[in-house]
Amino acid sequence: MKTLLAQPGFLAPSGTIGADISYLLALVFTVLFLVSWGMAKKAQGTRHHNLILVSMVAMIVYFCAYYYARQLGVLSFEGREGFGGPDDIYENIFVPVLTTHLCLVVLGMILAFYMLSQGFRASEKVGGDYQLKEGPLKVSSRRFKIVMLTILGCWALVQVLLLVFRESPFGASVAYALIFATVALVASLEKLIEKLLPDGAKRHRVLGRTTMIIYALILVTSTATYLMLYVFYPAES
Repeated sequence: MKTLLAQPGFLAPSGTIGADISYLLALVFTVLFLVSWGMAKKAQGTRHHNLILVSMVAMIVYFCAYYYARQLGVLSFEGREGFGGPDDIYENIFVPVLTTHLCLVVLGMILAFYMLSQGFRASEKVGGDYQLKEGPLKVSSRRFKIVMLTILGCWALVQVLLLVFRESPFGASVAYALIFATVALVASLEKLIEKLLPDGAKRHRVLGRTTMIIYALILVTSTATYLMLYVFYPAES
């Protein structure tokens, strides 16, 4: 897989198949999210629900498969050698843009999981069409404990699998521990979100708007990163 992803791309002379596919999918997903957002603003609840569900699930599957194959992204795959520009551009522009991009991607993935769950909880079918339910939306203490125990159980299972199937699982164990800790943190923040935005419908609208802005920024930083790596400052071959 790594060999295939490293083959010459089709968007830029210095690009790779992996980078080109990653950028095009980022563009496609962002457009789908914006179209879905437009449907929501037009009160087309069912169309918004179906499109955002398919788009987010596809994005999550793509993200997990692609970043696993690329060992967590372009930077770790390309390294400093992937950037052929001067050091001041690398330190002052490229690294901050790429760091911002990766932070936005992580935040976007977290929000994708949260918004999928929150969307189901905050909506109902009225006459065959999905509509947001006005009123308080809370997670019971019992369900909250079940969620946290499930996250803990999944983390424990992953650790066991790493010990069984990997010779040097320490690095992977730390990475997965951070991932599950982040998921647990997001789940625990639900209680804070309930206090700040108790109304389920309003919460979905506010967080949905925030999520769309983040995805738009992901596309902007992804475009900037791609251009610097493969168009303006490609590495010398």
